[in-house]
Amino acid sequence: IGRASPRAAPAMSVARAKKKAAAQGDEDFESSILFRLTQEYEQQSHGEEFANDVTVLFCGAKKSGKTSLVDRFINPAKDEKDQPKPTVALDYKFARYAAEGSTSKILAHIYDLGGDESNDDLVAIPVSLATAGNLVLAVVLDLSEPFAILPTLEKWLKLLNAQANKAMLGLAQDSESGAKQVETVRLARQDLFSGHPDAGSVNLFPVQLVIFGVKWDLLASEVDPEKRKILCRALRHFAHVNGASLVFSSLKDKTSMNNVRGLLRQLLFGASAKGGLPSQLDPSKPLCVLAGKDSLQEIGAPQGGSATEKGWRDLTNDLFPDPNLRNKDGKKSESAQVADELTKYPESSIDGMVEQRLEELNQYRKQVERNQRLASEGIVVGKD
Repeated sequence: IGRASPRAAPAMSVARAKKKAAAQGDEDFESSILFRLTQEYEQQSHGEEFANDVTVLFCGAKKSGKTSLVDRFINPAKDEKDQPKPTVALDYKFARYAAEGSTSKILAHIYDLGGDESNDDLVAIPVSLATAGNLVLAVVLDLSEPFAILPTLEKWLKLLNAQANKAMLGLAQDSESGAKQVETVRLARQDLFSGHPDAGSVNLFPVQLVIFGVKWDLLASEVDPEKRKILCRALRHFAHVNGASLVFSSLKDKTSMNNVRGLLRQLLFGASAKGGLPSQLDPSKPLCVLAGKDSLQEIGAPQGGSATEKGWRDLTNDLFPDPNLRNKDGKKSESAQVADELTKYPESSIDGMVEQRLEELNQYRKQVERNQRLASEGIVVGKD
């Protein structure tokens, strides 16, 4: 799973020191400074040992853009045209950061979970008792497929909430220092809504949470402005009531990518951007709103519905129906049923071709919808 973590280095150094002393027959080892340091190291709790470690997990649907975000956080100079290979299972990278004037570096363990549903169980690796005390969860949503956005978000919120609560409970029961860590995280989360008028209406996620909407340029160019506005409000609602930050981005938009990097530096390393990250709530531009900075009053309620997750879910389902569920009786279309049958008989070469054709069909469908929207606005679309 990715590269080996640098966490093991201190423990290996201590083990080698003890082995060396034993091999030399050093009778004074037990009274030496090295021995006392070794004893202190071995008595450290998980929280004390890795006090400068933070873990972040990126998850989302297949091909949603998770790896592209990770790569450009680690390497801001990476070209926008550089397409990463699909993540298989769980990938691991790391980044170090030293605050100005500090002698120690913070180590961020960055996990990128592949989008296949068979990988869902791997969430338990980065979200565990060992990481719960300093953990950030990032859900990545593909804005180019509006019909799949809320179903994807709700799936991951449910899965991550359950695993994070399990990890926090385990940490609290593990030791006194673990219980203190859990309490510190809980109070920090509650502090986001201290004095906020919506404090009694939110159900805070147990750990830090951020929702990234990627491929903003496609949402802006292919979706009707009014529908886009409603989708943005729906996502603001889901982010707000879960105590999450919400940031949209496009690899082609420098400002939005700077917002992504600025937020991650703040969450992982505590390094706030100069002047802070300004809220951007205009649906004609990439959204940027930090946890606790929005309000239910400003978001409003969906037309004809209540200001609840169900109200927004029902409205977005009506505006962005799943193309695989076109029949009025709710049954899958014939093409969708054929696609389901094909998955039962895997064949790598054929599957690759089918996936390519489905992608071409999806792009064609988006282009047709875009042409129809432009035509309704009186804009003539030329033909080759």
